[in-house]
Amino acid sequence: MKLISFRHDGQEGYGAVKEGGIVDLSSEIFQETPLKNLKTVLEAGRDVMTDLKEIVDAKSAEIDLGDVIFRMPVFNPSKIFCVGRNYYAYHEVMEDGRPDWPSIFPRFGDSFSAHNQPIIRGSDDGDQLDYEGELVVVIGKQGRHISEENSMDYVGGYTIANEGSVRNWIGRGTQNCPVKNQWRSGSMGPAIVTADEIDDPMDLQIVTRVNGEERQNGSTGMMIFDIPFVISYISRFTRLEPGDLICTGSPGGSAIEHDPPGYLKPGDKIEVQISGIGSLKNPVKAE
Repeated sequence: MKLISFRHDGQEGYGAVKEGGIVDLSSEIFQETPLKNLKTVLEAGRDVMTDLKEIVDAKSAEIDLGDVIFRMPVFNPSKIFCVGRNYYAYHEVMEDGRPDWPSIFPRFGDSFSAHNQPIIRGSDDGDQLDYEGELVVVIGKQGRHISEENSMDYVGGYTIANEGSVRNWIGRGTQNCPVKNQWRSGSMGPAIVTADEIDDPMDLQIVTRVNGEERQNGSTGMMIFDIPFVISYISRFTRLEPGDLICTGSPGGSAIEHDPPGYLKPGDKIEVQISGIGSLKNPVKAE
């Protein structure tokens, strides 16, 4: 299933994309518990996903996709993690060999915009807004000290991120936080594709386009630390919860790597496409 969160006629909802429309699932109840949003759906477990799929298979689309405002698929995650420089495309990785451990950092929920909503270039002098197309793992069940062998059992699905970075903040201290957490500098969506729909998440193509021009083209098979390792590693220092999100890194070709750098500017349109999942599209606006 492709599950989305949306606002329609002033009401928050969620549903499944089918035949160019949406099967509204917002009023579903499981074992006398209302499923208010996709986070509660993930918390309820895989039996609920099976039940919802049967509902979707039996119903026709009720809402036109063009009549909704997209929200982030999980708009209230407990945690968002990102894996930095996790692809072999980067020159220092190619020259120096792979690092021993992944670089993990958190992002705030409000540093992302939803599908079709503007991403924001901040008003700080010289803001250099970059793009990074990434596969996002959506955690489907609670876990701590997860083994690599069992990691994929904890995946509820996948979505797409433009994990935007404001590059001129690099060097203002030693931390990634200001670079990676500026308000609505990235985006996520449009849908969660459930794990059963993706045969091999380590064999997906990521393409990023700015104003129709291809800027990134790579495969998730280029990751240094694969998805099972990343899930296991993160679970060693914190407990993963349903609805937690892991941005798994971006292939080469981000704006800072071009000569001259192709930073995003107001009026640009950016698209991140991942095979089997869809396309995340956003305009760029000034703050």
